Amino acid sequence: MKIKRNIFFGFVSMCLIAACVITACNKESSHGSTTTPPGMQKVTVSLNDGPLDSITSVVVDIRFVEVKVDTGKVHHDDDYYNDDHEGEDHRHEGDEEHHGDQFGKWDTLSITPGLYDLLKLRNGIDTLIASGFSHIGKITKIRITLGPNDSLTTDSVHVFPLPICDGSPYVYANIRSNSIDSLPGGQFAIHIDFNVAKSIDYDDGQYCLRPEIKVYCRKNSGTIEGIVHPEDSRPHVMIFNSSDTAYAMPEDEGNFEVRGLSAGSYTVSFLAQSPFKDTTLLNIQVQNGVETRLPTITLHQ
Repeated sequence: MKIKRNIFFGFVSMCLIAACVITACNKESSHGSTTTPPGMQKVTVSLNDGPLDSITSVVVDIRFVEVKVDTGKVHHDDDYYNDDHEGEDHRHEGDEEHHGDQFGKWDTLSITPGLYDLLKLRNGIDTLIASGFSHIGKITKIRITLGPNDSLTTDSVHVFPLPICDGSPYVYANIRSNSIDSLPGGQFAIHIDFNVAKSIDYDDGQYCLRPEIKVYCRKNSGTIEGIVHPEDSRPHVMIFNSSDTAYAMPEDEGNFEVRGLSAGSYTVSFLAQSPFKDTTLLNIQVQNGVETRLPTITLHQ
């Protein structure tokens, strides 16, 4: 009988900073001023956060990062773009034209193509993967194109290929007006979580990648952070309610952080390795724009 499961990871976050003319939630922090050519907008993409003890690396081969921009003079609300289905305007290798459709055109950002180990990026650490200018307009999607060299390592010796489950190299995320943090100078920051917990499948002894991405705005979402001891318990942290689930793998010092949570009440479970016992916290309140700090948790045998 085939058994298919998701590997238990924390999640990886990508931060997109984009200067664009759209309605967005406000944020007071500044990322500094940028000189932008007329008719263009500044876009950068960063990667952060990641976890898991039984797997030592998850490497993704990033080839392109693009944003889809509606440059039309008519302003559309977010629902208009619900009919913009993924996969109807894929990029083709060597295609330098601004490809797109009636919903907008794709602008390719400048990146250094290469291999990125997601599990080296955890608890707020960022790495810049793309930066460039796009045409001014409403950014409605981001698309990351993956190459064939994705892999997964379970220890220092055993490296497994990580093919994409459905064969498509494209990873999409929809961008809505309320998922963008505004920055000084007419720029905006879009934060994207690459949910590794739901993105690795294991079936009949083989791994494959089924990327899941979520966009959030810091002003319109909250954070849970804390410390869990001892290190020997090798705990996993699961944060969930009826509509949202997130994971984290604490660092050696026990620190963990989960961002992009919708406001509401959550259960936080600390899942320990034997002989340590699991611990659960109930009714943890998350508020938009607030970092909720949990009391230090000590797991017992």
